[in-house]
Amino acid sequence: MLHSVGSMTAPNHCDFSAADFRATAIETSDGRLISVTGSGLCPTSGWELRLVAANPGVVPHPESLWLELREGAPTRAPRVVTETEVEVLVEDSRAVEIVIRFAWREGFTLPVVPARAPRARGRVGRRADAARGRLAASVV
Repeated sequence: MLHSVGSMTAPNHCDFSAADFRATAIETSDGRLISVTGSGLCPTSGWELRLVAANPGVVPHPESLWLELREGAPTRAPRVVTETEVEVLVEDSRAVEIVIRFAWREGFTLPVVPARAPRARGRVGRRADAARGRLAASVV
């Protein structure tokens, strides 16, 4: 992720950046699911992070899905900055953006991007050769 380990903005909270979150729409035969994933740097290990609905009931802007990030600090843990992940799957048919709110700081907004469809196998005329692309990867 993109966090800088050097300094934390609030020592009693985890540090979050919009660049470390993604919202992906997954179309299924039963409807549309949005996967929201992200991470933050927490001041110690053992933090529990949850994304919960922040706008239940009547929603004035149905294109925006509001979530609140809630933190649960450990009772005791050594002071070691730790990357901690959070994830939620939400059923929503209209949201084009996710608003993530915090109780203690300014929030941020993420666009909902469609999940990439798996490529069809057996295409004629295209080689499936990774060496031809601009990017090559290896697994160690």
